[in-house]
Amino acid sequence: MTVITTSNGYKYRPLEESDETFILECLKDYPIGSNTLHQRRNEFANMLYVTEGFNETKVKNKTSLQSITMVTEKADGTPIGFQHIEIDNLLVELRMGATHPTHRRQGHSTARLMLLGEFAYNHLGCTGTWLEIVDTNNLNKVADTWRDDISANETERTNENKFGDTQTYTLKKIQITAAEHETHRAGHSTWGTVTYTIE
Repeated sequence: MTVITTSNGYKYRPLEESDETFILECLKDYPIGSNTLHQRRNEFANMLYVTEGFNETKVKNKTSLQSITMVTEKADGTPIGFQHIEIDNLLVELRMGATHPTHRRQGHSTARLMLLGEFAYNHLGCTGTWLEIVDTNNLNKVADTWRDDISANETERTNENKFGDTQTYTLKKIQITAAEHETHRAGHSTWGTVTYTIE
């Protein structure tokens, strides 16, 4: 399967069975609150199952929905975060993504999004991405850096029991095209000069 490395030392690769402990730790408080060990193991098993069956040809030919979980590593091989995506008709839905608790608030979320763009748009030929995420101050801090380059309107909705509890959450839907991603990447002070190698 495809592995992407960057000139600034990041690596983007498919999920492996040996990632179990790392993923369970990422999911423990995802997206808020606490998830049981049983829930997290089931989620990991599903992500591994679909990743092992991922078919790039079917994505490019638009013949079936495909899902994959990609892991981002630092230059020393330490996994720092993951993204679980579904691709249908060259449109990516970012279903889930998280940075490991020991690596949060260190700029790695930007790396994960830039690598997702390289994988989805430049390698697979996808045309856009969308995600729906719980509205928090942390979300707004990340989204604010992208909003000037995104032309699509964001939408909001409320959802009860989204995560199996009794709370009501505000969910933000954010959409971005391949061209908007490239505009943002090219103008980024760090990522504008980064090059990618695909194996």
